[in-house]
Amino acid sequence: MAADHRTSEGDSEAHREKLLAALLSVGVNLSLIAVEAGVAWFTGSLAVLADAGHSTFDLFASVAAVWGVRMAASPPDRGHPYGHEKYENISSLIQVGLLGLISLFIVIEVGVRLASGFSLAVSGVALIIIVVTLAVDWLAARYLAAVARRHHSFALEADAYHFTTDFWGKVAVIVGLSAALAGQKWVDPAAALVVAGFMLYTGWRLGHRSTQVLLDAAPRGSLQSRVREILVAEAGDSGFHSLRMRQAGKWVLLDLALHLPPQMSIAEGHERAHRLCRRLQEEIAEVREAVVHIEPEDAHPE
Repeated sequence: MAADHRTSEGDSEAHREKLLAALLSVGVNLSLIAVEAGVAWFTGSLAVLADAGHSTFDLFASVAAVWGVRMAASPPDRGHPYGHEKYENISSLIQVGLLGLISLFIVIEVGVRLASGFSLAVSGVALIIIVVTLAVDWLAARYLAAVARRHHSFALEADAYHFTTDFWGKVAVIVGLSAALAGQKWVDPAAALVVAGFMLYTGWRLGHRSTQVLLDAAPRGSLQSRVREILVAEAGDSGFHSLRMRQAGKWVLLDLALHLPPQMSIAEGHERAHRLCRRLQEEIAEVREAVVHIEPEDAHPE
């Protein structure tokens, strides 16, 4: 038997909060692009220019997050009976690709500027502006990460990673500009390359997680242990086999074969399977659907 899909007002409220967070990230990135591009223009800083390019790609990433959140909210239909939650994972991979493009842009720009020569005109005002944008990135990253954790959103998690890399990128920018004020201009392009390296590392981690979900990898961590504890408690001495689990966005879909004593009636077996499904959903919020096949315990000898 299969448990019913979960739909509730709570899901609608979660969607609204995720969509608001994604739209907010778009607005923040637009503001950051304008500020950072202005500072890069007046100072000639490679690190600031790299960070402005980072924010530009972050804007596209935020748009991808909005798209992923909106698409994932579509209910199951005939063509997609398991729902559309994996759109968030696709959105996450798009954002990972953008991180890779940002890194490539930074490395090429550093190479071109070093080959053709560059000048820096650093001021205290420019440093103050970058520090302000640093605080904005930190706040945006924390907010998006909190919403992503609360609703298990891969799209918002990726967006939070973008703001986190932007935060550390600005730390590198501040180091580069401060060193330039002290006469060490070489630190500025070096800081830009540090930003690129950090983004590549972050993109690899995020891309691996999203790819695993799209490949139907079993969920890791304590969730598997919690599922098995419930199964052992409900199956008793009869046992179970062929437990399989996969993820779709924040949800977990699972199926298994439950062993029943030969003397148990079909009605009793149905009730046990139904009780098992209900308990899995009630005690593990991530379980959206459980399919339980019942069979006599002597049909599957150990």
